[in-house]
Amino acid sequence: MAEQTGNTLSGDELQVRIDAQQFARAGTTLSGEVRLAAFERLASECGAEGAGERSLRWALHGSVDAEGACWLSLEVSADVPMQCQRCLGDVLVEARGASRFRLVVAGEEWGDEDLEDDSFEALEIDGPLDLHALVEDEVLLALPTVPAHAQCDMPDVAGKAGEPAGATEKRPSPFAVLEQLKRN
Repeated sequence: MAEQTGNTLSGDELQVRIDAQQFARAGTTLSGEVRLAAFERLASECGAEGAGERSLRWALHGSVDAEGACWLSLEVSADVPMQCQRCLGDVLVEARGASRFRLVVAGEEWGDEDLEDDSFEALEIDGPLDLHALVEDEVLLALPTVPAHAQCDMPDVAGKAGEPAGATEKRPSPFAVLEQLKRN
């Protein structure tokens, strides 16, 4: 279970629920580092290397704007081991994300102009906010759809995996016999 020390949470798991409105109004900041294995969905995305002892870092900050709207800002950062979709080897993917959330009370109406603004997301609050799920969602959204190395040593399609290109046996052309007949 996570232990709160000042404004830092640490531990193997991030099982914390917060009153998001109160958190934002107080201008609170929380941060921490959690092992990837503590996140079930994220751990399932990890390649053969697995989540192991790798961890992710996160920071959550609450604030209130001039109109009295409550906001949360979340930053996440992790190096996630995944399977390269080109060579099928392991690749370490940088998952970095920063998101702003406007807290909206369940059932509250808000203007159409806010719906068109892509600089933030609306986060409907109808009870305590599951911080574990929010952090995991943001890391998953930061992962590439198709993880791949910048450059892969790909096997020759005609050859066996691991053999250099052109290492396949060279067969004589079936038209070589016709070429000899043409010369005669």
